[in-house]
Amino acid sequence: MAIWLGVVLTLAGCAVPAARERVVQGMQPAQDIRGRISVVTGDPPDQHNVYGGFRLELFAGGDGAFDVYSPLGQMLARASWSRQWARLDDGKQTRRFTSFEAMTLEALGLALPRAALQDWVRGKPAADLPSQPLTHGAFEQVGWRVRPRWRDGQLYLLRASRLQGPPAELSLVVDRARPEVAASAPSAVASAPHAVAASGASAP
Repeated sequence: MAIWLGVVLTLAGCAVPAARERVVQGMQPAQDIRGRISVVTGDPPDQHNVYGGFRLELFAGGDGAFDVYSPLGQMLARASWSRQWARLDDGKQTRRFTSFEAMTLEALGLALPRAALQDWVRGKPAADLPSQPLTHGAFEQVGWRVRPRWRDGQLYLLRASRLQGPPAELSLVVDRARPEVAASAPSAVASAPHAVAASGASAP
């Protein structure tokens, strides 16, 4: 299953060293988001549900780093990327990929779009990709339906469901974000003629 998510269930004793190279040396992230992640793939009875904690750091220019923790808070793996490459470190080896999508396909069996951890986590579609606005601030982009949820003007939950192929859903619960991911006016997102589909998966 997932190298950088499945380990939260199976390799609790194998931690990534705490000291590691930052994606951009000497730079502070433009966005630092921490919370809980759940990935549900497949249909019952072969459905997989993996979960854990995460820290997402986004840097200027499209670089990013995504740390994964066990449910007990032990750091287990790190994915990092730029626009030209992606890297996955599970504490045993570091593997390099030509793209974010190739990395997540290898790690998850699911080619997650880079927009998921660059733009969707801010509650908005990627500006350089076509998107379809839906009701209640949701939108569709690159074959996914994305549903951000806001509380007191701050993003606290993001769900993204794949629209084609085997079922897959990504859920991110935001516990802390620096700077805070603030909502734009809800009316700024147009309403679509069809309602947003309800998700059957629960966030962690």
